[in-house]
Amino acid sequence: MSKQIQLSSELLNNIFSAISQHDKAVEEDLMVGLQYLSAVIGYFSAEYPGTEKDRNDLLAQLAAFSVDVANDRAKSLAQQPAQESTNVEMAKGKSTQTDDPAVGIWKPA
Repeated sequence: MSKQIQLSSELLNNIFSAISQHDKAVEEDLMVGLQYLSAVIGYFSAEYPGTEKDRNDLLAQLAAFSVDVANDRAKSLAQQPAQESTNVEMAKGKSTQTDDPAVGIWKPA
């Protein structure tokens, strides 16, 4: 994970579009889309060379990386003027936190 990656609106829209073409529920429920993305990571990480511990260490590093990206993005969004919209076409609404971090309740905005 030493190589820098670059996210673009085009990349994010293409990924979201591909998932929503597969499952239209993603257009209404962002949590479903996040579950697909997590499942893809799990699926491909099964082929990671090394021991189960090595793979689990990698997944822990990726989870921490995801938290860092989410925190950076949330900070960026908080600094934007309220009326300015993002270029990424995500499902409209908000996720309500639940006791299970893998599940949320999605409510239209």
